[in-house]
This record gives sequence, C-alpha cells and structure tokens, in this order.
Amino acid sequence: MPSRRDILKAGLVVPIALAAPAILARPARAQAALRIQGFLAAASPTHRAFEAMAARLAERSGGALTIQTLPAGSVVGPAETIDAVGAGILDGHYSSSSFFAARNPAFIVYGDTGASYDDVATRDRWYSEGDGEALGRELYDGYDMHYVANVFWPSEHIPATKALNGVADLQNLKIRVPPGMISEIFGMAGAAVVNLPGGEVFNALQSGVIDATDWASPGQNEEVGLYRVAKFSVNAAHSMPATEIALSKRAWDGLSDEHRAMLEEEIRAMSAGLREQVSADDAAAIEKIRGEGVTIIEWPAEEVAKLRGLTSRKQDEIAGRDPLAAKIVASHRAFQEKVGI
Repeated sequence: MPSRRDILKAGLVVPIALAAPAILARPARAQAALRIQGFLAAASPTHRAFEAMAARLAERSGGALTIQTLPAGSVVGPAETIDAVGAGILDGHYSSSSFFAARNPAFIVYGDTGASYDDVATRDRWYSEGDGEALGRELYDGYDMHYVANVFWPSEHIPATKALNGVADLQNLKIRVPPGMISEIFGMAGAAVVNLPGGEVFNALQSGVIDATDWASPGQNEEVGLYRVAKFSVNAAHSMPATEIALSKRAWDGLSDEHRAMLEEEIRAMSAGLREQVSADDAAAIEKIRGEGVTIIEWPAEEVAKLRGLTSRKQDEIAGRDPLAAKIVASHRAFQEKVGI
C-alpha cells in the first residue's frame, strides 16, 4: 500500500477552508451534512467510488443526508485524520488503520493481515462472519469514533526486476517497503528493506537501487508505470490492507436510525462495487502487461505458508504489546481455523 508520504506527494488538492459540520437532531428526516476525508487522490478509483456512494446517499435520502468527500491531504495528512475528527474539523474518515500504527499496536494488526489469509475475499468474511466489525468498533471506540463498515481493498502484487519464486528469493532482496508490519516481515525473511518516498521508486527500480517494491494491486501498479521497469509481478499474498469508514461518535449519534441504516448499506454497496471494478481493472492490467513482456508469478501454497508463518510470528510479537492487539490476533486465528487455513 502507498505510504502517507506517497499519497501526499501525488499532487492532491489545495487545503479546503474548515467549516463546522451541520448535524442536527435525531428525527428520521433531519438534515445531516458530513465532512469525511479519504486517503487517496481525487482521481483514484477508490475516491471516485467514494464520491459515487455519497451521490447515491444524497439521492436516496432526498438530500437529507449528504457527504462532502474530501481527497487525501485536503484538510490534514492521512495519519492525522483521527485528530481532526476529535477536534470537530472532520466528521469522519475513509482510511486504513495502518496509518495509525503509532497510536496503538492494535491498529497494526487490524490494518493489514499480511499473509494470514489465502485471499482478500476469505479475509473479508472475518468482518461479517467473525469478530472483525465488532473489533473495529472496539478499536475506534478508544478515539471517540464509531467504525461504520469496512471497504474492499485488493491483495497486492510486488513489482520486481527479478523473479521471486518463494521466501528464499527474499534473502538479500533490495525491496522498498514503507515502515510497518510488512517491512518487518520482509526483514525477518532476510530482505534488505529500503524506505523510499513513492516519487523515487521508479528511478530506484530503473537504476538498480532496489530490486522490488511493495505498492498495490496490478491495476494500480500499471497505472503509475512501475511495470515499465519491473518485468515481474509477484503475487505472494504478502499484504492485505484493511480500509474502513468511521465517524465521530458525535456525528454518528446525530444521525437518525434511518440515516444510519442508509449509510451502512451504501458503504457496503460501495465496497462490493469496488471489488468488481478493481478486479476488472487488475485483470485488464495483467493482460496488458503480459503482452508487454511482464511475467506474472503466483506463489505456490507452500511458499505462501512459509510467509504466513513469519506473519504469525510478527503478529504474536505485536499482540504482546497490547491487550486489544492480542484480542484481534486471537480472533483472526480462530477464524483462520474455522475456514481451514
């Protein structure tokens, strides 16, 4: 996943004047206008889906429930949205828990499940069939926020200049990974982890400063041009970030039951739409880059299992730092057992 520095270097919008949210009382048709900041640029598929969701919500509510969808960096940086929500500058955020890892270790294990699952579809069942949603609410409760629902984010591929067929090939690999759990897991595998700003990644791959980079899914990797120099796209199931929409409790409590239900339903519809769109974009990108000489490498189950073992060791270490982090890790382990992983 792009780091917060990558996001802020992507040419985002000029800061918007701050205005207090206009949230009224609880009757079913009370007016509610929410200011929610996202974590990607205005032109990104995810932010466009966010805008479309807000438009549907406004139409469905007859204009009684509206969202001002602010791109990343409009008001504050991605790691500061919790503070802006607490100060009443924002009513909520569409973000990833990974951005808040410095606040609580629980955000680390909630924000990216690494190689814990075979695919995102299985992991996302944890929210509805397991404790994922409830634990998200418990996590955000400590920051006077209400976790509304998770939003789809795809499994990521590694653009590389050399073939990476398994964990052994990570030894001494020069790979750019933003600081966090995934970078530490690669370090455990023997990789030489490098932290570079997103704007330097292309040149670093081209010059050989790095051999590979953690970035995003094939469609997004192709869009930013990484496969022009990285002729291998490696699906190691190494990173499965989580994204979600959360509101201040003040904003959530100010919504009518009808508006709460509408918001939850529209976020879930947005997530389903993103799953379909991103999957189509990734399939198209894979076909395109194959035609341009890029080799797609799918790690076999036994290699993913090795990376999963490293992920579990790192999760156990993080779980020892905080009771809620331990609770989240235990919940994932129970769900993995339930689905046969």
